[in-house]
Amino acid sequence: NPLDVLTGLPQGLDHVSGRVVFGPDAKLYVSVGDQGNNFAANRCNVNHAQDLPTAAEVRAKDWKSYQGKILRMNLDGSIPADNPVLKGVRSHVYTYGHRNVQGMVFGPDGKMYASEHGQGTDDEVNLIEAGKNYGWPYVAGYRDDQSYVYAMWPKSAPEPCSSWLSLNGNDMTLVPKSVPVQKESEWSHPDFREPLKTFFTVANGYSWQASGSATIAPSGLGIYTGSEIPGWKNSLLVLGMTKGRVYRLLLSADGRSAGEPQELFQSQNRYRDVVIAQDNRTIYFVTDVQGRRTTDARGASTTTIAEPEAILEFKYTGSR
Repeated sequence: NPLDVLTGLPQGLDHVSGRVVFGPDAKLYVSVGDQGNNFAANRCNVNHAQDLPTAAEVRAKDWKSYQGKILRMNLDGSIPADNPVLKGVRSHVYTYGHRNVQGMVFGPDGKMYASEHGQGTDDEVNLIEAGKNYGWPYVAGYRDDQSYVYAMWPKSAPEPCSSWLSLNGNDMTLVPKSVPVQKESEWSHPDFREPLKTFFTVANGYSWQASGSATIAPSGLGIYTGSEIPGWKNSLLVLGMTKGRVYRLLLSADGRSAGEPQELFQSQNRYRDVVIAQDNRTIYFVTDVQGRRTTDARGASTTTIAEPEAILEFKYTGSR
């Protein structure tokens, strides 16, 4: 007897997100992507990740502005009385300015973390705080004016955006002169929050054609809180799809910063989800059935998945 908790959410063919976690506050947290708007085949669609719902939309149960958000709801789908009030309106929106959140996890102290896709660079791991703005599409990663600029494809003039739909496939680094652009430093917001860590911020002049995309395409996110694996306590495990790796980030004592990533579990797979067993020694990963690419043992790009549509088990057996 399945029950629809909340219906009518935005949906599309790209950047759907769709991660669901049960919080320690007995609330449901759901990520909704930006639907790929202003990108690739959807480049002529306006991105709404910065939009916030009006009171009239909430009354009408019109959730179109929920694109690029993390939502927080009661178990029956209603709006919690202590959700943040944004522009004078309380809705399901918990945080906004997201591109494509595919990993969410709570630490033992109640802090919430999320992993999120960048645009060819600047994949993010964020500390999620109620009512905060995470910058997309004005900012990718840090507000540092490195590599990323906000190209506003729907505003192309005099040539219409439709004339660029077939331009360079998904390569968004070559922007025609008719498309207005905005640097990250030209935008600011009092509630903006920078990420704990990015994968990877590259300098201006980085050549995607020569070096490839600087992205791990992060998916699931786990947190290791045990002491059975030495040095791992309070570490985030960030799953990557395009590199065939899992990245361990050691959190600071207060959980508000993270160290440099350690690469683990390299394989010719796209990692999708993670579960850490109660013995704190066994870790399970779910792999994709297919995908654009991953990395083989030689570091070359491939579309072949070594263990497609599988659950992989890794067990810590001691230090050598």
